[in-house]
Amino acid sequence: MPKTIPHAHSERSRPSAPTSADETGFETGFATALRLHRAGCWAQALAIHDRLLGDPRLPPAQAAQAYANRGAALRRLGRADEAVSSCIEALVRCPEMAEAYANIGAILQEADHPLAALDACRRAIALAPGLYTPYLAMAHAAQDCGAPAGALVLLRRAATLAPAMPSVRYNLAEALLQHGLFAEGWQAYEARWQARELALTRPTCAKPEWTGQDITGKTLLGVEEQGFGDALQFARLIPLVKARGARRIVLHCRAPLVRLLAGLEGVDAVTTALPDPCVYDLWVPLLSLMQRLAVAPDRIPAAVPYLAAPPDAVQHWTGALPETGELRVGLVWAGDPRLGHAAASRTDARRSLALAQLAPLLTVPGVSWVSLQKGPAAAQLDRFAIFDPMPGVTDFADTAAIVRQLDLVIGVDTAVVHLAGALGVPVWVLSRFSGCWRWLLDRDDSPWYPTLRLFRQQRPGDWAPVVARVREELLRAVRLPRHHRGPV
Repeated sequence: MPKTIPHAHSERSRPSAPTSADETGFETGFATALRLHRAGCWAQALAIHDRLLGDPRLPPAQAAQAYANRGAALRRLGRADEAVSSCIEALVRCPEMAEAYANIGAILQEADHPLAALDACRRAIALAPGLYTPYLAMAHAAQDCGAPAGALVLLRRAATLAPAMPSVRYNLAEALLQHGLFAEGWQAYEARWQARELALTRPTCAKPEWTGQDITGKTLLGVEEQGFGDALQFARLIPLVKARGARRIVLHCRAPLVRLLAGLEGVDAVTTALPDPCVYDLWVPLLSLMQRLAVAPDRIPAAVPYLAAPPDAVQHWTGALPETGELRVGLVWAGDPRLGHAAASRTDARRSLALAQLAPLLTVPGVSWVSLQKGPAAAQLDRFAIFDPMPGVTDFADTAAIVRQLDLVIGVDTAVVHLAGALGVPVWVLSRFSGCWRWLLDRDDSPWYPTLRLFRQQRPGDWAPVVARVREELLRAVRLPRHHRGPV
């Protein structure tokens, strides 16, 4: 279960009824802060808590609640040390405050202290058995301890206590999908739009959403969502929708995907702006297609390649890589750091490496290395002799034209490995401990991409054994005669 979403906050307004003008004002402040917190306006909520705590008339019990709520807001803002201190201040004033323990548990889990997180959450549950938030933190901590089955049990308990809470349903969805329970998982995944911590914006389309009804003769608008890798992975489903009788399919996506996805089977037009409602009859988010089409794990359409570099990109990049008789390997070692999004930044820090950590690979003889890295991590190339075509890359069509010239792609879990898999190019994925749900459990292959191999971390944060295993396999691949290599 990836750490793409923090657990729901443990904030609440003061439950008792106000009995004075002062208390009425405090109650209003608590309610406003709670509303802001639930809307994802954590800095504004923090300011209200600070103002409440600066008032000497605030009663001790309310001060304890304000400190706990303040800790929840600080946690969302990525200020973990301050968040813990604030929760401790709450416990000094109210030692039996379950919400403060739950917040501390969530913070400890996010700071990679799962055992301490479990202790704090158990204390919260002992004090308030009906509180769902510690079960979320415990589930992630269990995952961090290598117990995905236990994590799923805990998330089911959280869903029993708070069945309508979007963050609960979303976290449960990812755990279900990781276990291959697609029918239940994809249904729960529909809660992603309401889970504010994900910061997703649901498209505002004027026409009805396609939920599986007859689409014969209709025009469907498919809408890209989330990361580029998600779009590349689930674009494979568009031909299945077309096969249900759709007259036309228009795909809405960001500019870097337009040239590549315009050539996808079943796509009649691609646009970067939501089209006028008169252009389409129904619309669907791209990641909802799994649920709409009722795709089972053993029925994933995995024939590759289902994407191809467009001819203009192929023409431009043919001959752009250095001529070599060596094994030509593409390398990507880091994702998007998403610095403005605390939860996504934590996930990226866990999945990414420094290029220096891959140095054992770079010494393998008989390999010609090609960088596929974009973003800030590309600056690390200065220390290594790796050919870097990426400054000339403008979109994923360009990247596809480069990748198709490679014998192998080695990378962390980013959009590039999805692109390589969709192109049918051999790809080795270095997957973090407690990896993404889409790679399922206890396997080194993938039902999504037949040319993909997984090299999983056995301990959180420990990349050295993973790199050593990849090096061994790379040495084996280099020793093969070139005409015998086939899929690496």
